[in-house]
Amino acid sequence: MKSEKGVTLTALVVYICVAMVIISIMALISTNFYTNMNTIKGQDLYAVEFNKFNMFFINDVKNNKNVKNIETTKITFDDGVVYELKGTDIYRNETKIASNIQKAIFSLGEPKVIGKTTKNIVEVTLSIGGSTQSASSDFGNVQEQTKNRFNKTIEYVLKYW
Repeated sequence: MKSEKGVTLTALVVYICVAMVIISIMALISTNFYTNMNTIKGQDLYAVEFNKFNMFFINDVKNNKNVKNIETTKITFDDGVVYELKGTDIYRNETKIASNIQKAIFSLGEPKVIGKTTKNIVEVTLSIGGSTQSASSDFGNVQEQTKNRFNKTIEYVLKYW
């Protein structure tokens, strides 16, 4: 009879240990899941700013065959429309169309020839979100803020017909 009491007590301790391990693993998975969900939600906040920029920019790209002047943060189309990054805002001529822009790079892409048609490409890289400037130089904090940004690079095809 004494040996049966020891087996039961040992089995109880093993069950408790296994249950603790399973609960710990589930808590770890749950924590990572909700952390990633917050990251995704943070990026969606800035997608609206990208859509506002995109709405105007597509319209102007489809109305112009060429770019008159292009700089890193400024582009001028043939019809005189100018997009420029000033601080953290993008302006179309003198009208602010998007804010919280941390980086905007305009460049000409390689022209693409399809059949007898040459398509001119404008490439735009946007980084939209909060500033990574912080009072403390905590690398993890800066990395977290950068991860929460909405980063997008798109090639726009100028009017070719």
